[in-house]
Amino acid sequence: MKSKAHIRVETRPSLLDTIFLSEKRKNLLLLLKEEGPKSGEEIKDVFDFPWKSITPQIRKLIDWGLVLEEGELYVLSDMGSVIAEKVQVLLNTLSIYEENLNFWYDHDLSSIPLHLLARVGELGHVNILERDLSNIFLIPEEITKNLVDSKRIMSFVSVFHPSSPFLYFEYLEKGIEATAIVTKPILEILQTECTFDIPFLKTNNSILNRALIEYKQEIKHILNSKASNFLVYEGDLKPMSMIVTDRIFLLSLLDRKGRLTTKFLISSEPAALKWGEELFMYYKEMSKPVTESLSSL
Repeated sequence: MKSKAHIRVETRPSLLDTIFLSEKRKNLLLLLKEEGPKSGEEIKDVFDFPWKSITPQIRKLIDWGLVLEEGELYVLSDMGSVIAEKVQVLLNTLSIYEENLNFWYDHDLSSIPLHLLARVGELGHVNILERDLSNIFLIPEEITKNLVDSKRIMSFVSVFHPSSPFLYFEYLEKGIEATAIVTKPILEILQTECTFDIPFLKTNNSILNRALIEYKQEIKHILNSKASNFLVYEGDLKPMSMIVTDRIFLLSLLDRKGRLTTKFLISSEPAALKWGEELFMYYKEMSKPVTESLSSL
């Protein structure tokens, strides 16, 4: 009886495997994306590997049509450029998620529109800070310094903070370009706070009484301002709070059960500031000047 012939079938690895199962291939793809065409010598110098270990990796990228040989240079093809860009986006997204896994997992991300959540990797390196519950209303000095040194400030507030009116008034006095968005419940609180016939604290202390009167006057001044940079948000989904300046970006989210948390994201990288500004503008488009809302309250 004749034995059956054993036929060896070689399957070509997928494009995904070709890119991600080799650090050399992946890094070469990203190198050509970031720095443009490179000669063999330049590639060898960058990776500091023997050329004989690099050439098989280049050949596989060439076989897939991702890299082309142009004379002595290796260059990305048109499709290679597209794929390299997507690879970079994916790696950035994985990196920021992995570095801050607990923050992204524990918080409700539905207040971030999908087109920005898909670009969350643009935030780059961020820090996650946690407020001390014993000083929950104390704003860290590193944040206040960045705020008063900024040229423009954009803020979204859905949780009342006693110092917010003072900070906003201070920005205006310093000539800082300030735009603030509050939710309708916050606007109602502010409107109640500035009503003189409804004292929110009874005291015989004259110094404290004067401070309370000044506090009410500042709130009233803000509410009566004709400026169009104090807005009321009319949508449903919202972050807990957000601040974007030309120096710093802060984002605080509710947890998955809709509860307040003590953690917030902070970054000063240019790409994060741009991402944060786009998020703020998303909410601004669903807001209107406070003067248009006061009559309806």
